[in-house]
Amino acid sequence: MTQQDSSRLLRWALRLHPAAYRAEHEAELSAIYAQATHGAGPLGRLREAFDVAGHGLRRRTGLGSDRMAGQVLAQAAPLAVAVAAGGSVANLLWLFVPGNKILPSSSLPGVLVLVNQGLMPLLWLAALAAVWTGRWTVARALVVPATLLRLVDLPLLLAALPAVPGAGVHPSVVLNLAVPLLTGGVILAAPRDLLGSPRSRHGAIAGVTALAVLLGAVQLFNVFHPVPLGGPRTAQALWAGVLAVALLGRRDRLFAAGLAVAVLPGVLQCTVPLLYPLSPVGAVALLLVLVSSAVALFRAHRRRARATPPSVA
Repeated sequence: MTQQDSSRLLRWALRLHPAAYRAEHEAELSAIYAQATHGAGPLGRLREAFDVAGHGLRRRTGLGSDRMAGQVLAQAAPLAVAVAAGGSVANLLWLFVPGNKILPSSSLPGVLVLVNQGLMPLLWLAALAAVWTGRWTVARALVVPATLLRLVDLPLLLAALPAVPGAGVHPSVVLNLAVPLLTGGVILAAPRDLLGSPRSRHGAIAGVTALAVLLGAVQLFNVFHPVPLGGPRTAQALWAGVLAVALLGRRDRLFAAGLAVAVLPGVLQCTVPLLYPLSPVGAVALLLVLVSSAVALFRAHRRRARATPPSVA
């Protein structure tokens, strides 16, 4: 990358800022970029340009560090990595289910499934380790290929499995595309200046990772030993319970909101299939989400009302 290319990248990144903000801060942003890229190679200049572009997009979408939405995303980002890492590890257990026809397959799609299923946990665990040590640049760089691998997971599975006559487009197909994009979006959209080293959140990160692994294992166990009520998919509704607990948290509301955002992709992945057709377990999960969301919105509205001073007539 030449110096001219670097300047062109910076101009492109600056254009993503709101016009008024760009007019006021363009010189400052250019100076910060020049200082950060002094002596840096092409990858370093490209990374800084993307950071400037991301800052502009956050300003346009109201996700800056001075906004509540940006602060919630900063709380959610490390927990979203934990959920994805724990879920990808738990997903490996499904490959060893008795009668699984993908694991012993010698076909190219079957081999690609195995490679993909093995690489995803490695990437997410590496991202989790980077988050644990506060290396967010590395963590977010790893999230991109991990998300891409998750996106190609379903096509590879469909190619490896025998064709099912009469199979149509299922909601799970859409979910398997939307959920990884949502997870990656939460992590990449969080304001960089609020992320830092999450030492105070190490316990929460470890707990959420363990919870994701546990819920994945419970879902697998429930397939072979279903509980009497609801059948083999009952355990999927547990994610709705996690979301409800997060939404109803009272101590650290900012952290509770971040946890709710972090587990939302898992909730969608597990509970939406319970709604088509609507099963008793799906109805309970939907009720949990609706009631907890309504209570959380009511509390937020009441806090805003208390914080707003009465107008002078």
